[in-house]
Amino acid sequence: MQEEKTYHAAVYARLSKEDERAGDSVSIESQVAMLTKYVSDNGWEHVATYKDDGYSGTSFDNRPAFQEMMSRIQKGEINLVAVKDLSRFGRDYLEVGQYIEVIFPALGCRFIAVNDNVDTIRNNNDMLAIFKNIFNDFYARDTSTKIRAVRKSAMRSGRYMGAFAPYGYVKDPADKHKFLIDEPAAEVVRLIFSMRAGGIGCPKIARELNEKGIMPPRTYYFDARGQANPYEKTNKKWNDCTVRHILENEAYLGHTVQHKEECVSYKDHRLKAVSPDEWIRVEDTHEPIITKELWEECRRVDRLRSRPHQSRLKEVSLFSGLLFCADCGYSMRCQVTVRRKKNGVKANYEAYMCGNYSRSGHTACTTHYIPKSVLEELVLADIQDKAEKVCVREKEVVRRITEQKQAQGRQEAAAAEKSAKALKKRLSELDRLIQSTYEDKVLGKIPEPLCVKLMSGYQSEQEEKAAQLEELERMLAESRKVKEDVQEWAGLMKQYRDADILNRDMLLKLVERIEVGKACVVNGQKERQIRICYKFAGDIG
Repeated sequence: MQEEKTYHAAVYARLSKEDERAGDSVSIESQVAMLTKYVSDNGWEHVATYKDDGYSGTSFDNRPAFQEMMSRIQKGEINLVAVKDLSRFGRDYLEVGQYIEVIFPALGCRFIAVNDNVDTIRNNNDMLAIFKNIFNDFYARDTSTKIRAVRKSAMRSGRYMGAFAPYGYVKDPADKHKFLIDEPAAEVVRLIFSMRAGGIGCPKIARELNEKGIMPPRTYYFDARGQANPYEKTNKKWNDCTVRHILENEAYLGHTVQHKEECVSYKDHRLKAVSPDEWIRVEDTHEPIITKELWEECRRVDRLRSRPHQSRLKEVSLFSGLLFCADCGYSMRCQVTVRRKKNGVKANYEAYMCGNYSRSGHTACTTHYIPKSVLEELVLADIQDKAEKVCVREKEVVRRITEQKQAQGRQEAAAAEKSAKALKKRLSELDRLIQSTYEDKVLGKIPEPLCVKLMSGYQSEQEEKAAQLEELERMLAESRKVKEDVQEWAGLMKQYRDADILNRDMLLKLVERIEVGKACVVNGQKERQIRICYKFAGDIG
């Protein structure tokens, strides 16, 4: 007689916000109580209980309890998983099927969905269970589709669905989907359009606004509410991009244009651009700030000034895309001047200055002016020094840089992982909030205007958090291969031991970014700090 297998069972329960409306039958505690009794009645050893309270069923990756359970299954500590039904396990039918049919059997783990009569050891996973699984995924997809439909319907009726009103307006307290003119900011908008109509370029407009001490849009928004601006480091001054954005915004004509971006899918919240012919444009939704005549005059000026610019050098600048201001972080701009030599021959002279200063004036930053010839000499000398050291004592250099980067990386990776975990948790919460809000609206628990308002705020936050998470995950992926990167850098450096001319190809192969500090006088000598961040190796001093 074959000896009966000993099972070390784990109970898994999941609940999302929309499920809470269904009552006690799906609550976490109800699931756990039912499953604990089921395991006990079958005489199995109950080794652990895992609960993902408030997590969406559309993804397995963002559930901490589930991931912990899988870790123990892979170690052989758990060989049976019991869930109430397939919808508690997950709503993505493809991933659920992958776990039931492939992953669990490969790991020697039995899976039971009690109410759906699924038990992998008994081969009774009938078509009904499969259809239930598919339905769960369709439910998540359908909910997302309905939410999008509600938003688009509101947009087509002229309701504004964004989180913030355009600069120059405030949301109407009586109807958050409409605008009222904010006169102090509206005066600035009129000034910007008038200056542009007079032929003044966006960089000069930005500089004049900064010199007048006028707060830029985000600073103004938070100041009006008595709040600190969380974007102060990057949005503390007017710049040409901010001015251009205002000049291109039809909201100032009294029109509302929306649906310029949308999520990739109901499972992927990354944003993609929408074709202009699919934008939702509704005219005369609110009081305009400028006249149509002033708008058209600005467009005429744009056309006159939009002729292709011919570079005096007719080639890409040596340091293009690699040079940044060490103080404000903006890219450096190449300045080309024509000077006449003593022999009367004209020549081009290149230099670089802070782009923030160039766009917004001295209130934003200082010039950080540096001639191309000086910068070229400094960078080439540093490359020659590093290449010589690598050629003479490669192993020592690689070891030292690797240890340095690993020490830095541990702290950075820990912080990034903590931030990524928090972002994933919040994104899951937002998924639940959006679904539950829509369900409440369908059931008549909340009015449609409130539903639209809530979902607008949730989706705006979703977009921001998803972008932050994508960048963090990219950083984490890069931090996991330190030694290989340093060795690759050493191999590249050896090629340039005898280099005596700095060229574009060399820079693109070796350098990630160069930061230029402000010039200062030390002991009567003019000095400046240049920080070179190398590809694969980083800032190695």
